[in-house]
Parts: sequence; structure tokens; C-alpha cells
Amino acid sequence: MLTGRKLKAIRSLCDVTQTRLADLSGVSPTAIAEYEKDKRELRTDTVRKLCEALGVKVTYTVDGTVIGGP
Repeated sequence: MLTGRKLKAIRSLCDVTQTRLADLSGVSPTAIAEYEKDKRELRTDTVRKLCEALGVKVTYTVDGTVIGGP
């Protein structure tokens, strides 16, 4: 499961700001901030958008074994 803490860590590893991630994914910057603070629940379709924008495989958000750069 992708948690806010893990989303923030992946985003930081990819050297992408919340604003840039919003631009790349089509998810609002406010929503991304709320996801990272665990104030909003991540839906599967949103996880896919964010992973695609960050260039990581969805499986990485579950087990942390595979990561790619943006």
C-alpha cells in the first residue's frame, strides 16, 4: 500500500516537487500535499497516475523492490 510517507520519499528520490508531480500526473498540488500528510486516501487509479508520472512501477509502492528515475 502506498502511504503518504512513502509517496513523499519516492517523490524526493526522483527529485520532483509536489508542483511538478501535479503537472506530470494531472493530480492537483493540494491533493498531493494531502496524500503525503495522509489526510486523503489514495485510490488505485491515482496511485497509477502518480507512479507513471514519477517513472516508478506500481509494484514498488507495495514492496519497494523496483524503482526507476523520472
